[in-house]
Amino acid sequence: MEDQRDELSAYYDARAPEYDEVYLGKSPGIPEPETYGRDVRAIRTVCAAFGFGHLIDIGCGTGYWFPYYGKNCSEVTLIDQSRSMLVESQKKVNEQLTDVDVHFIRGNFLDVRFFSKIFDSALVAFMISHLTEEDEYVFFKKLMEILKPKSEMLWIDGSWSSVRKKYRGKRGLQARTLNNGRSFTIYKQYFDENDINAVIKKYSLTLRSLYMGDVFFAARTVLRH
Repeated sequence: MEDQRDELSAYYDARAPEYDEVYLGKSPGIPEPETYGRDVRAIRTVCAAFGFGHLIDIGCGTGYWFPYYGKNCSEVTLIDQSRSMLVESQKKVNEQLTDVDVHFIRGNFLDVRFFSKIFDSALVAFMISHLTEEDEYVFFKKLMEILKPKSEMLWIDGSWSSVRKKYRGKRGLQARTLNNGRSFTIYKQYFDENDINAVIKKYSLTLRSLYMGDVFFAARTVLRH
C-alpha cells in the first residue's frame, strides 16, 4: 500500500504542469472533449456559488477551482502533498486580484495536524476516489474534526457513467500516461449516484445539490451537526 501511495505522489508531481489539460478534454482516458467541457462549465457554476468564511481546499492540485470559489471566502487554505501541484496553485492565486487571505500547506491531509473546528467550508476534488476504504474512513473522521458545525463540503470527482464505461473500469489499478510517454499505475474509483448517496449517508452528511455529469460530478453537502 505504501508503494501505491508513493506511485500516486510521483504521478501527480510529474503531471502537474499538464494537469489542467484534462479540463479541456485532452485526456487519453476519454477522448470526448465536448463532454469534459460541458461538465467543467457546470461545475464552475457550482463553485461560483460555494464557499464562505475560512475554506480548506483538500488535495487542491493546480488550484483550478480557486478563481470560482475564492471570491466567496475571507480566508482559504490550500493543501496538497505535491510540491509541483502547489507551485501551479500559487500561480492561480497570484493571477487573481483578491483580498482573500491564502495559505499553502504541503502534505498529505491524512497526516497533517490541524487545530480543531477551524474551517467553515471545505472543497475536495479528485482525492476521495484514490482512497482505500480504510483511508476514506480516516479522511472523513478528520474532516469532521476540523469543520465547524453545519459546515458545507463540495465534493468534485469522477462519474461512473455509460461514457466512462467505454474507456475505464469502475475501480482498481489503472494506467496513466503523460504527454512524454512516462507511465504510472494508480488506484482509482468512480462513483455513480447510488455510490455518492451511500458515502454521504455513511458519514452523516446531507446532500444539498448534485450535478451528475458523464465524466465529473459535484455534490454539495452539509454536516448534519
